[in-house]
Amino acid sequence: MKHMKFPTILAVLAVLGLILATQAFAQTQPQQPPEYKDVVAASRIQDLAAKLKELERIKAAYPNSQYIATIDGWILAAKIDLADTLDAILDLQKDFLAKAKGPDRVQGPFMAADQIVSHPKALAFDKAKVLAAVLAYKEAVTKALGEAESLQGIPPDQQKSFKTYFQSGVDIFVAQAQMYAGDAAKALASLESYRAAGGTADGQYSFVEAQANAKLGKTKEAYEGFVRAAIENYPNAADNAKALYTKLNGKADGFEAALEAKMKELPFHPEPFKPGAAWKGKAVLAEIFTGSECPPCVGADLAFDGLIEAYPVKYVAVLEYHLPIPRPDPIMNPATKKRQDYYAVNSTPTAIIDGEKKIVGGGSRGMAEAKFKDYKAEVDARLNAAPAVVLGVNATRTGDVVKVDCTVDKAAPGVEYNVVLVQSEEKYKGSNGIVFHKLVVRDLAVLDPAGAKTASFDLAASEQAADAYLTDFEKTSTRFPSFKFPERHAKIDRAKLRVVFFAQEKESKKVLNAVVADIK
Repeated sequence: MKHMKFPTILAVLAVLGLILATQAFAQTQPQQPPEYKDVVAASRIQDLAAKLKELERIKAAYPNSQYIATIDGWILAAKIDLADTLDAILDLQKDFLAKAKGPDRVQGPFMAADQIVSHPKALAFDKAKVLAAVLAYKEAVTKALGEAESLQGIPPDQQKSFKTYFQSGVDIFVAQAQMYAGDAAKALASLESYRAAGGTADGQYSFVEAQANAKLGKTKEAYEGFVRAAIENYPNAADNAKALYTKLNGKADGFEAALEAKMKELPFHPEPFKPGAAWKGKAVLAEIFTGSECPPCVGADLAFDGLIEAYPVKYVAVLEYHLPIPRPDPIMNPATKKRQDYYAVNSTPTAIIDGEKKIVGGGSRGMAEAKFKDYKAEVDARLNAAPAVVLGVNATRTGDVVKVDCTVDKAAPGVEYNVVLVQSEEKYKGSNGIVFHKLVVRDLAVLDPAGAKTASFDLAASEQAADAYLTDFEKTSTRFPSFKFPERHAKIDRAKLRVVFFAQEKESKKVLNAVVADIK
């Protein structure tokens, strides 16, 4: 929820997980306008003054750009961050808010409150005036949400989520302003209102809650809050957590291990699956297309981790494919690209259940449980079906060679058979904060339906192919010219391998059955 600085309906919908982020969305277009590369490059400029100058140049050069609303939003955001006083910020916001129409009448004051409490010089402003301004913006959000005009363009089935997000979310900014004013007790009360209104316990919530608890002398509660915020990759949270860990334990030794253990925990507790008498041997294939640089993939990734925890592999087979959306991912490889093309996936996160049910969109860590319930409903709806084919698989490894023997109980016309090499876990922290990536696809073989049901993977060759794929991406990517991976994750962990064998109809893409085996 931090730094929402795109005052357009597209940005509002993106926050709700209804459409792709700007760069990912742009990737799906067949041809970009001439200013596209300049806009993307400008968005990455760190120096605010230089960024503002470049954005104003682009606006002057392309006054009719399809990105003009986004460019204007970035220009406004840069000017606000460069402002020296609260009055200057309020003056800059005033013009935009006066022109706001439709959903911008809600997002405008919401964004304005965020810009104040998140401002680099917020702590130097008059604390009472900051609180007064944020409370006024909260009142404006509430008023706008009660007016039909503010919902224009929002699909009816998304209006409730829209209202919940903004009505609850503004209380986070109120809590921050109350903390600046030194009133930790009121800040905690605002956070309680946020949660009661449906707000999720994301990184920003956890950080502000931890600050309030620290102010009130509740060191243990503050430490736990900073840890939750650190898991969400929230700025400065890990440093604050480490300082309190040291205070609680008398030394910093053990903090990194404690934080890593927390990172492995799910933010919810999925109930273990209990098969009923109706189960006939069908395993559901759950595939997730994700990216370590994709913020909304966090909720989806953790929801899939919930499937892994809840269902034994005889009931659900999970595969995770990494894609360079919205930015390059060092875990991607030719196999992930092949499945992306097979399903024509152009956004992350995208989940596909049994090849036929596509579920797009994700969310934050706090939204993982809701996503898990969505995926679980689709899995459960298919589990008790009679399997069209019965599959078997056995895999062994000798040195770098994995040999896979598969069995099929009967011929099935129009079906292809896939064997996937999977690594149970890969450790890598991308910008979205996910550290432990589960059931990562490393290689893929498509068997000849009329031939022997065997496959062989040369692990060294698979690694070389993945590394070459990353190198080729660096050389040929037009979206990320001159990009170089700071680290590569093409190496396969021999101790964490398994295979998934599944049968899939060529035409409909429906998965008939799947089976999983560890490699001996």
